[in-house]
Parts: sequence; C-alpha cells; structure tokens
Amino acid sequence: MDAELYIPASYIKEQAAKCGFDACGVAKDSVLTDFEKRYSKWLELGYNASMSYMEKYLDKRFSPSHLNADGVSVISVLLSYKPSQVLVKSPFVAQYAYSEDYHRTIKQKLFRLIDTIQTDFPAFKATPYVDTAPISDKMWAARCGLGWIGKNTLLVNESLGSWVNIGELVCNIVSDYDEEVPNHCGECTRCVDACPNGAITPNGVNANRCNAYHTIENKADALPDDIDLKGYVFGCDICQKACPYNADVIPRLEVTEERMSELQKIDTAGEADFKKIIKHSAMERIKYSQLRRNIDKTKNKH
Repeated sequence: MDAELYIPASYIKEQAAKCGFDACGVAKDSVLTDFEKRYSKWLELGYNASMSYMEKYLDKRFSPSHLNADGVSVISVLLSYKPSQVLVKSPFVAQYAYSEDYHRTIKQKLFRLIDTIQTDFPAFKATPYVDTAPISDKMWAARCGLGWIGKNTLLVNESLGSWVNIGELVCNIVSDYDEEVPNHCGECTRCVDACPNGAITPNGVNANRCNAYHTIENKADALPDDIDLKGYVFGCDICQKACPYNADVIPRLEVTEERMSELQKIDTAGEADFKKIIKHSAMERIKYSQLRRNIDKTKNKH
C-alpha cells in the first residue's frame, strides 16, 4: 500500500449498522500468537476428529494478511440469529439453521458494506469472508472487541450472547482500533456441565465427543454408541442454552409458522421433502442418509 488510508471506526460501524449488522469492530492485522499455541495443542490432541482440513493453511488461520495482500486491518461483524420461536421437542435443529444460510446472508451484506464505504472512500479495498476460508472468525471478532471466547469456544457478546454468526472484511485501511473486552465467564461452568458427552475441555471442544460434529461433519454410516444426541438431528445448542448470557437475548430473526412446521416434520420427511426443507439453509451440508442416521440415533437405534 503506497499510503495509509485512514477511515474512522465510527464511520465503519455506522455503515455496518445501515447494512443490517448487529455489531461491528475493527482491529489491526497481527499474528494471533496465543491462539496459535492453543490451536496447535488442540490438533495435537486429535480434537479435530476427522476434520483434516483444519490442519491445513495454518499461517492463514493465525494472520489474515497471508490470505490477502491488502490485509492491514480486519473489520468484524456480527449478525444475530436468535429466532422468534424455537423447537420445543425432538427432532431438534440448531437454531442457526432455522432460516436462510448465514453464509449467503452475511456475504451479501458484506458486499453491500464494501460498496457503501467505497462511495466515500474509493481507495478502500476489502475481501469478505464468512466461515469459508482458513481465518479464525471467532478470534478476530474477539480481537475487534465484539466479545470474548467462552469455555465452549464460542464468541460471547454481552448483549447478543453467542447466538451470532460472524463475518469479516480483510482490508487496506488503518483506523482507531477497538480494544478487546475482558472475559466475563469467570468460574461459571454451566456450558461444560450441560454437555451430554463431556466435549468441552480445558483445551477446547473435543469434536470426537461433540454432537454438532457428529450430526454434521461425521460421514460414517453409524455414530458411536456412547454419544447422546439429546434429540438433535442437525447441530447442537445445548451448551448455548446453558449460558447465562443467552438467557435474555432479544430475538432478532423472524421465523414463520410455515418454517417451524417444516422443521417439526423433518423426521418424517422423505428425501424429496427433505431437500425442499433444507434448500438455501445451512442444513444443505448434510445428506438425507445422514439425517436418517441421526434420527435413528436419537431413537437409540444403532
């Protein structure tokens, strides 16, 4: 970059709010040294289970500048997915999958944010990321002052809780950067205690014991006998439901009665109906055979 392009953080946050984001922060790109150490230990313990892709592109995971030559700063944004109503009986689906796939929704808003900023600052250059590249969304959201990393390794925002999806822009600006906020979990272990399989450890979440991993990432024909899905057939919200910072979060995502009806009937859906139910949602990550496997598991069939 020939000359530094300064854009005030207050301006960026104002534009992000206009684009529909619930929170925004800005941080200088740097190596996430502490996270690098913890992540290396997590991999050493085999806690990534069959997710071998998490062992790749490590340099990019710890510094976005390795992803983007213009990477001087990171703009992190949050979009709440706390729904207006929730499933109250099995089969349960993680709440982030109730509506349209967040990858699509956030990416559209990020492109709108880029266009908006470029209207006033034509030299602004940015690349959007939404959980689709080896960049640590949660760690950068924390670095941008948008929350802290809870014991369940999720980002916790003081007002939005952990019911948030994260996106970021790696960009060519300097700004008045946000400060990281203190971790407010303290001695609380509610998320740790709530996990039915003991997946939450001092070294992070052990995917080998995690319902979210087994219902989505695990492609095996059968799930381990000692894994208790607690009625979940896609993802898992158990540790989030236990978190006191999630107790009084105001719903920001309107879920229609029609959509709730579809989700409630997913366990009896044939393959054609299943494809209709998951279309344009995060549930497109699993096949019908995985759904049936997960449903059988919740009914204690092995």
